[in-house]
Amino acid sequence: MLGLFRRKAQSPTLQFTILIIILVFIFWGVGRNDNNASINAVATVNGETISFRDYQKQYDQTITSMRDQFGGSLPSGLLEQLNVKQQVINKLVQSALLRQGAQKIGIYVSDQELQNAIKEMPAFQNNGFFDVNQYEQILAGNRMTVSQFEEGMRYDLLSAKVLDHLGRFGHVSPAALQDIFNYQYRGLKLDYVSFSPDAYKDKVEKTDALLSAFFEENKTKYQTAPQVKIKSLQFLFTDFAKDSAPDDEAVQKYYQANIDSYSLPERRKARHILIKTTATDSAEQKAAKRKKIDEIAAEIKAGKDFAELAKKHSEDTSAKQGGDLGLFGRGQMIKPFEDAVFAMKEGQTSDVVETTFGLHLIKLDKIEAAKTQSLDEVKAAIIAKLTLDASKNKAFQAANEAYEQIIVAGSLAKYSESQAANGNGAKIIESELFTQQNPPKDLQGSPELVKAAFTLNKGELSSIIEGGQGYAILLVDDKIPPTQQELSAVRGTVENDFVAAESIKLAKQAAEALHAKIKEGGNLAQEAKTLGLEVESTPFISRANNSEAKLPGQIIQDALSLSEQNPLLEKVASDNNTFYVVAYNASQEPDQTLFEAKKGELETKLSQERKNDLVTAWIETLRQKSKITTNEKIL
Repeated sequence: MLGLFRRKAQSPTLQFTILIIILVFIFWGVGRNDNNASINAVATVNGETISFRDYQKQYDQTITSMRDQFGGSLPSGLLEQLNVKQQVINKLVQSALLRQGAQKIGIYVSDQELQNAIKEMPAFQNNGFFDVNQYEQILAGNRMTVSQFEEGMRYDLLSAKVLDHLGRFGHVSPAALQDIFNYQYRGLKLDYVSFSPDAYKDKVEKTDALLSAFFEENKTKYQTAPQVKIKSLQFLFTDFAKDSAPDDEAVQKYYQANIDSYSLPERRKARHILIKTTATDSAEQKAAKRKKIDEIAAEIKAGKDFAELAKKHSEDTSAKQGGDLGLFGRGQMIKPFEDAVFAMKEGQTSDVVETTFGLHLIKLDKIEAAKTQSLDEVKAAIIAKLTLDASKNKAFQAANEAYEQIIVAGSLAKYSESQAANGNGAKIIESELFTQQNPPKDLQGSPELVKAAFTLNKGELSSIIEGGQGYAILLVDDKIPPTQQELSAVRGTVENDFVAAESIKLAKQAAEALHAKIKEGGNLAQEAKTLGLEVESTPFISRANNSEAKLPGQIIQDALSLSEQNPLLEKVASDNNTFYVVAYNASQEPDQTLFEAKKGELETKLSQERKNDLVTAWIETLRQKSKITTNEKIL
């Protein structure tokens, strides 16, 4: 219906009809309340109703979260592609199943448990005690009622109890831990030959007949770009910023409501000296590198400057800066390195630390304690955010008011005339014809508006569109569709595209030919040498540690299943139009001395996975035994 109004808004014959519709909505009321639960239910689970209100609340929260992840605006068609409506229903149904299932096995969350959990949350405490005013203010600042928050908290606590209850059946045996360790840390060395299309470009035959045939098969790629000419009303956020600055009370409330986001973890500033090692180093090489790092350590103990020694000896890119790595927190460095740094005192130099990168000497320059940024430190950023939020609201209100007036006026031109007559001076911006790749200057910072312009037909009015700089209403004044170009006009582009496509085919054919020879019993090194190709090898890699391999990640994961009995990937692997023939070279058993160090980490991870699997299976069993209905009409 709205699409019809947009397309026909320029027609005076609709003005009276639209006015009547508006009056009907005013007096009848949009979205009337109805006490019939079955009509307003989105779904039922064993007789328990999931109301449209609950659905709408969850849907709005989901959309808001997704919009935040995409920087404020969702790509066109994403909601439909992800089937978000059905996902929301599935989530609500799962919540109902979990509540019902927990009740059957005697698990529940008492009011006292809920109260205690909320009171213990630091965000709601003032000087170590729960502050009910702060609690309400924080919830209000996040647009959430007390009942909504407590309902969500109750569900989270219940989920945790169910997970803990079912988790008792997720015991991980010592044998299972050993198996998973062996699986994750079994070393494998791979040989491979890569086939890049670039190596075959000079071998592509380029005749007029072949180019003509390629052009005919791909003609639509060589059309002129469509063009549009638009008129627009734009409501920029900056135009509303002047009167949108928050007062001190609003800034204080926002700070308290979001104080967790201003907590900075402990960070440490360190520098290091690295002597690189690899898994393929011989015993002699390892000994030489160990001797070198020990000699450097002796120089440091003798009083020589750490930074100067780093510049002279370190094999890391930080050598030029005297090994300086800057400030970093936990989780940013490889674990053995991190463990060493966070066990040191300020000014201390470590013993030799070994990681997959090599041998390190580390000096801890500074410890920056964990802290919560003060209001003064973040006040400017809060003011900027709240000002932008308020500006967006005001810009949308202005755009919405203008849109309604355009519909009533019957056209964008008549709206502009009425505004001018009233002295409001609403200005319509008119463009020349432009392509999507070369928009006018006032639209270059708003790709959303440009994209929207090319989805409209000539004479069609858009809805309110949010761009990066504001909201806009567009009218397509003219639209020129793409036209087919002749081969002679685009011959250079066609030739480049043809060579690129054919070189990919040749690279794939060459890879498949080599793969076939190896599969028939040939040796990769010998066959590659015959063809003048280079065989590359990875160091020993594992599922847990393969960062030093140059092969693409997915190919590594597939190839780690190779063995002496199964030495060749079943088919040619590919990544980004480069093709790979990958074969087994050697394997090595994991270092069992590492097992004790990794045992706790593996047990935690495996136990959590088993708990999650148990809960998933339990809910799926409940689903199969339940009577679940959905109201398609509501959706």
